[in-house]
Amino acid sequence: MCARFRSGRYDGGMIYPTVEQIAAEVRQCLDAGDQTAAMRVLADGVNRLHWAVDAGQLDDAIGQEPPSTGDIRWDTLLAASVRYRLHAIGVDPPAWTLKPPLPKFFAPFAWTKEKFYLDWAGAPAEFLRVGILMHERELSTA
Repeated sequence: MCARFRSGRYDGGMIYPTVEQIAAEVRQCLDAGDQTAAMRVLADGVNRLHWAVDAGQLDDAIGQEPPSTGDIRWDTLLAASVRYRLHAIGVDPPAWTLKPPLPKFFAPFAWTKEKFYLDWAGAPAEFLRVGILMHERELSTA
């Protein structure tokens, strides 16, 4: 079973994991063969970054590049997701989030041809730039 941020940084009762914790828990899910849980962990962690911003602790949460998830595609997805979320809240992302494009498109949830094209059409620029075809809503509905 994949972990769900058993520990993290607290501010006013709100927990926000570091990117190191997100990467470690995504890796645990991937090692267990559970890509859906890996996406839930990634999205949940990235979506909590605004609490780190509110607490003035963003550098603590994202200042260091995280260790690998064990899969370059998921490492790139984590970096692009952090970059996308920080752009959305008006914060400059750290340099480590700027990854080179993947050698092959990665569409983690395109189970059908139709879903592939919908994901491509709805992918944020931060994802498309690195070859990730995933609709932005996957970050909010995971």
